[in-house]
Amino acid sequence: MTFTITDACRGCGLCVRYCPTGAITGERKQLHRVAPGLCIECGACARICAFGAVLDGERQPVAHVKPAHWPRPVWALGVCIACNICVQACPAGVIGPAAGEGKVGRARYPALADAGRCLGCGICAAACPLDAIQMVAPGSRMVKVEK
Repeated sequence: MTFTITDACRGCGLCVRYCPTGAITGERKQLHRVAPGLCIECGACARICAFGAVLDGERQPVAHVKPAHWPRPVWALGVCIACNICVQACPAGVIGPAAGEGKVGRARYPALADAGRCLGCGICAAACPLDAIQMVAPGSRMVKVEK
């Protein structure tokens, strides 16, 4: 189920700016809408909404979280095989091969290239076939992954 916007929407447009697929439309100061066929359920629209106007797929309101507090992907490089599936899965396009070190054969380990544009959605972690990615909130510690 996709996210939905309620009548509490004030039309500020932040959800439009943060949606990576263009699934949200609406005029400024008017009720916005989510196109279900375009929504990838990343939740960025819900977390950025300061008015509690966005409901998740279970029709529950989502708390506002400032982007600086959104979780970010952290790789367990001892587990990662540099398949780069996470790079392809990232809807914001902010994951790329790490520069310099970390080469595995000809591939390079993935890294967060632009933390400021990361949606904190966890799609990269869900796509990882080895569970080598954890979503970690700033100031938190990663739980050690052992395989």
